[in-house]
Amino acid sequence: MAASVKSSLRWGVDVSQLGLSETNGTYHAALAWQREHFAPGEPKNISYVERNLWHLDKTDHDWRQQYFAGLPDYLAKYFGHRYETLFKSDSHKGRRRANTFLRRTLGGNVLPRLRKVVARYQTTFRAAGEIPFPFNDDLEKLPTYGRDDIRRLSQEVADFMAASFRDYTERGIKGAADLDMRAITLLAFRHLGQLTLQAGTQPPYWSVFTKGRRPLPTHTAESGLLRMMSPEWWRVRIQRRRDVQREHMAIAVGQVQKSASAYVSRSTLGEWIEQKKRNREFFKAFELENEETGQRVSLYDMVTGSNANPAIRRCELMVRMRGFEDLANEMGCAGEFYTITAPAKYHAVHSAGGFVEHWNGASPRDTQKYLCSVWAKIRAALSREEINVFGFRVVEPHHDGTPHWHLLLFMRPEHVDQVRDIMCYYARLEDSETLQTEKALKARFHVEPIDPTKGSATGYIAKYISKNIDGFALDDETDEETGESLKSMAKSVSAWASRWRIRQFQQIGGAPVTVWRELRRLPGDEQFLVTEDMDNVRFAADVGNWYAYTECQGGAFVKRCDLTVRLAYDITEQGNLYAEDVKRVAGVYSPSVADSQTDTRLVKWKMVPKLAEASAEAGFSGGPAAPWSSVNNCTPPIRRRLAKLLKGRGLSGDEEQISILLRGGKLSIGEGSALHIVDGQLDEVRPSSDNDLWPGWNWHGK
Repeated sequence: MAASVKSSLRWGVDVSQLGLSETNGTYHAALAWQREHFAPGEPKNISYVERNLWHLDKTDHDWRQQYFAGLPDYLAKYFGHRYETLFKSDSHKGRRRANTFLRRTLGGNVLPRLRKVVARYQTTFRAAGEIPFPFNDDLEKLPTYGRDDIRRLSQEVADFMAASFRDYTERGIKGAADLDMRAITLLAFRHLGQLTLQAGTQPPYWSVFTKGRRPLPTHTAESGLLRMMSPEWWRVRIQRRRDVQREHMAIAVGQVQKSASAYVSRSTLGEWIEQKKRNREFFKAFELENEETGQRVSLYDMVTGSNANPAIRRCELMVRMRGFEDLANEMGCAGEFYTITAPAKYHAVHSAGGFVEHWNGASPRDTQKYLCSVWAKIRAALSREEINVFGFRVVEPHHDGTPHWHLLLFMRPEHVDQVRDIMCYYARLEDSETLQTEKALKARFHVEPIDPTKGSATGYIAKYISKNIDGFALDDETDEETGESLKSMAKSVSAWASRWRIRQFQQIGGAPVTVWRELRRLPGDEQFLVTEDMDNVRFAADVGNWYAYTECQGGAFVKRCDLTVRLAYDITEQGNLYAEDVKRVAGVYSPSVADSQTDTRLVKWKMVPKLAEASAEAGFSGGPAAPWSSVNNCTPPIRRRLAKLLKGRGLSGDEEQISILLRGGKLSIGEGSALHIVDGQLDEVRPSSDNDLWPGWNWHGK
């Protein structure tokens, strides 16, 4: 039985209201489930947790409803379990203890915080023109939705938007016969944009349309319309809204703290681990094929050998940090280690435990925006004083998920005091009246000079880099806030950064790392750039010397316009599904040298499914992929088995269909579904599935 059907039944929806035919197997499964879980006299329209508590104690059911009504099951489950434990703990006083817990903890502390968060995600639903927005109930229950529910909702919203576009352009525009196509396009864009806002989603190009200095180009409005009618575009945004709201509500009720689950909730950590597992399985099921030679390489090996590998990313960060330190020593710069924390109102839980009473309901993302605004003021002040700094910033969470910053910066010795004053002023500016003690002042902003006698500057930040990536070499280290092993908590930190889309590491000053990575693609001993200066930059990147690379690019304080080597891009007009121009890195060039572009993307790859090796056995093996060729070298048993499987699905199973599958294509079977081969097995996929993330897949088998 589908998860969406079971979810509806748990909310008290009767089977007859599901729109299922009595000949449908799902109808009878739902009917049996409802009979099993609903007892005679059991109240309808109550949650799964409330139903369990009703069976535990019917007397206080009506009183309990004020606390549990509307509380999602994934949040109510903990409080329901706690209530049940207290209720059963004492035959005489258990009921009183359980109800006291419900009144004081859930009613007195949790629900007010939860309502504060829920209010931030409520959308004003109104009619746009004469078309009502019909997804109010879905968006209210969105935190409880699973992946299948989100795909279903995304498809329904996209279909509704397409129907609204058609109805509006055909009947909703007054005097349409007197308008040109541009005017009609912009009116339709505004109409669909207003509907999109009702879903709590920012329409594409909306700020340009409403606040831009120039009119929105017609082709851009057309691309925006295509996005707002795309199921995949909606799936990404609905999934994002669900993830953020669900985790924010978990923070509100205290599920994110060191006494429960530090940094992220257990459900979010589980979802992150499961997504990583699905990603690995996906990478192992596909290969990259050279479009010119037909050579194939493992997609999984390419990913694990790239910067997506945490170990490689950590090593690269350490190389860059060490290069900056060597450069600072050569320049005679001083190093400072700063820590900036947000005011108390941004924190949900005290470091010693217990809710912060004056918490403003901020999410980690909100707090990160606040810290970014503080840094923007600091940079502006430094610029006015003509002070240059360079180094790195690391963002990590407190135990309740609230981010704080660590910055390792280098500057000229005569600027040290001035930089401290500027950073201290802006870091402590908001709610400065609350900073009455030395401890409070230090908690908001703290500076520690780099002392070479105690260790290198890189050593100061190495632990923070490792802790926030993979916990390398931190087996015996414990977190000061949670008391847990830093190595074991690295997954939770990564899940936190992924859920809130917070950039953990950022370079400040110096030359861009993107050019460094592109230059390292070039063969070290074979490729020479146009000029000696450009080639010196290439050589420094090739040998992994960040200090030399930065110097050859113009130094630690170089401006982007003065770089020796910059990125070159190719633009493909109308290159994606939404007819938008696609900008891709093509290579590098020097702004000061004409015709200096050198391509770094020397091989054109396309992603193809991994084919199973031919086997004399009937069926498919799960072994390494056989090389593709235009000559069909598959053994007859494989073709016979494919034909049998296709006929079992109501298809003809002819040679054309079999050939499409064997060469890695997808065979359309209607309603957006298709068949293809994954790990030697025939599998069915839909365009809105998580696997449909890669360009170049052909849904027609061509």
